[in-house]
Amino acid sequence: MERTQKYNRMTLTDFFELVRLNTKLNSLMPYLIGILFTYYFFHTFNWQNSLIYLVAQGAIALFVTGFNNVQDYRLAKSNDFKKNHNVIGKNKLSPRTAMDVMLPLLLIASILGIWLTVRTNWFILLIGIPGLLTSVFYTYGPVPFSRTPIGELLAGLFEGFGITFLTVYINAPIKEIATLNFNWPAFSLNGNLQNLLIIFLISLPEVFFNAATMLADNTCDLKADLQNGRHTLPSYIGVKNSLRLFAYLTLGTYVTVTIAVILRVLPIWQLLVFITLPKLIKNVKAFNAKQTKDMTFWVDKNNKKHHIPTTFDLAPQNLSLFQAMQVIGLILGILI
Repeated sequence: MERTQKYNRMTLTDFFELVRLNTKLNSLMPYLIGILFTYYFFHTFNWQNSLIYLVAQGAIALFVTGFNNVQDYRLAKSNDFKKNHNVIGKNKLSPRTAMDVMLPLLLIASILGIWLTVRTNWFILLIGIPGLLTSVFYTYGPVPFSRTPIGELLAGLFEGFGITFLTVYINAPIKEIATLNFNWPAFSLNGNLQNLLIIFLISLPEVFFNAATMLADNTCDLKADLQNGRHTLPSYIGVKNSLRLFAYLTLGTYVTVTIAVILRVLPIWQLLVFITLPKLIKNVKAFNAKQTKDMTFWVDKNNKKHHIPTTFDLAPQNLSLFQAMQVIGLILGILI
């Protein structure tokens, strides 16, 4: 079918849409927070490791989104979804060409991951390999994770905790976190449980927000997902409980930050995140009232189109606002 069908040539604009480049800033924020926390708490920064990981993380983030779009197109049962909602069908792109563009990104991320392992310790693979496999099998395999109710959990763990942990690990003294060593046939696993728990605690806001964003996405797509054979978490717990969970995840981030400040893991300046609380409460109420995702426009008297924000846009907006205050709080904690 793909050989006989006529496709458009993929342009740079098509590529940006395929990988949703405009959303990638959010995936870099846990990286930045990880660097700032490491400098604040461990007083260390390794610019070589940080640069390698930045490129690797960027490559895997682009691959995951592009690969997911290709797989969603191939697995979709609804022709309307394929032609009008998925970027592959909407822009008449070749799925094979899209994969040819995506696979080198996966290769780059894998090579850089091996390089980081050589520069640090085998322990990094205990987080990196599951993260890489989750990225691939999220939309691939007999039962892709994206078509199950665990998508939110995986998004929270690997996009929230995974990125933050790896950023801290490659910058901090590894013996103060964890090491995995081999001396055939023996091996040894050593670590500092207190520091591991601290890293997990400070990453919880990113875990919660990434899970909430995925939950909002799946709630908006519930009808289309069911038509395409995707049974995500909202299809199991219903829209009402999904909206309640979205609110708990969003507002629960303030609890985790407060606990971290009380335990003196984070600086007092982290409480600046509470400046965003009124806005986030307003956004949660707006999303609970109406769940929209499809972009719409209105045209003024000069025939100029204006984008009408969807309520789904509020979920990544919540993440961005909160993370911006986290960054400011950590910078103030380092300087003052």
